[in-house]
Amino acid sequence: MKIIKFDTLEDVFECYGRENLVAIDNIKQIIFYTQYGCQPKYVGENEVKQGKISCWFLKKETNFVYKQWLDRKPNLEGKHGT
Repeated sequence: MKIIKFDTLEDVFECYGRENLVAIDNIKQIIFYTQYGCQPKYVGENEVKQGKISCWFLKKETNFVYKQWLDRKPNLEGKHGT
């Protein structure tokens, strides 16, 4: 499988369609997703929160992992004291 290297977020939208992508800016959630094998299609500055990173994932690739995140999120946050 070849990874596409995008230069801009607009290139990602053109390739996948904005409606098929989800932006995640919670670093714990990003790490969780990548540990489950979901890789972001684009990483860059958040469109709204300047200075904050966002990772753009394909929604269909994150459906299962998102459910896992919701099930474990309270335990993860309590475990780290946040």
